[in-house]
Amino acid sequence: MEKVLSQTEIEREIKEAEIDDRPANFKGKTLSALLFAEREIKVGLNLENSIIKGNTCLGDVKINGDLNLSGAEMRRTFYFGGGTLKGNLDLSYAKSEKTLNLVGTKINGFLDFHGLEVNGFLSLSKAQILGNMNFNNILIKNTLHDELPITGDLYLNKTVIQGRVDLKEAFIEGSLDLSVASIQGLVDLEKACIGNLIILRNSLIRGGVNLEETKYKKIIKESL
Repeated sequence: MEKVLSQTEIEREIKEAEIDDRPANFKGKTLSALLFAEREIKVGLNLENSIIKGNTCLGDVKINGDLNLSGAEMRRTFYFGGGTLKGNLDLSYAKSEKTLNLVGTKINGFLDFHGLEVNGFLSLSKAQILGNMNFNNILIKNTLHDELPITGDLYLNKTVIQGRVDLKEAFIEGSLDLSVASIQGLVDLEKACIGNLIILRNSLIRGGVNLEETKYKKIIKESL
């Protein structure tokens, strides 16, 4: 029978990591949930290949290091809204069975979501990213929650991104919303498949948008 770490055991590992000045290590572990709010975690969190059975709630949390969820499996909702991450965010090849919400979060490093699978929407609305964003081969699917449909949209509206946004060969079953976004680098949609709309209304993308072999229903650029 698998060992499931309780919230108390998770807190203990974080405290020991802060004392030792190292990332908290949950690599390959199974966690009951990840529940923090309005606090500072003084080290990074290594959750590579972990399983989070309950909700992840990091509302208004400051993490002074990297957040590594590469290959992780998140079985409930993931919320990291209004937070600050001093390092990099790695969700490469992770799987989220519910929505993934990082609205208003500030990330001082890069964001690596390549190969990520999400059931439901992925939101980085109003986020601020200092580095590049890698969404290559991401899969965002429509789903049902309590028998209600949730569209597999990617929200990058009102984001401020200092680097580039790579969406090569991405599959987004819903829409890609880049409205009112400010992006310094290229938005690369080469061979991406967008099931519905690409929304560029009032966006400022200095590096341009690459639509080579991109599939989509319609691009919306004008204001309504």
